[in-house]
Amino acid sequence: MALTLQMLTSALEKFAITEVNPQDERFDPDFHQAMTTQERADVDPNTVVTVVQKGYLLHDRLIRPAMVIVSRAPAASDTGRT
Repeated sequence: MALTLQMLTSALEKFAITEVNPQDERFDPDFHQAMTTQERADVDPNTVVTVVQKGYLLHDRLIRPAMVIVSRAPAASDTGRT
């Protein structure tokens, strides 16, 4: 399994294909495709919290965007309701 991954990685490097893995980075619609949003208080809004599928660049041109889940600010909660 490791040998197969090593061969694939070397083939991608040979043809100048680089991986886009935006985990914990700011969402960029030019390189990322948002699948959904998730309320998170522990990270800033518009931060990639999960990478569903990595993206790829060919000579710095996007050939597949990274499919991601993006954080959003938590909704204000009504504590006075019964």
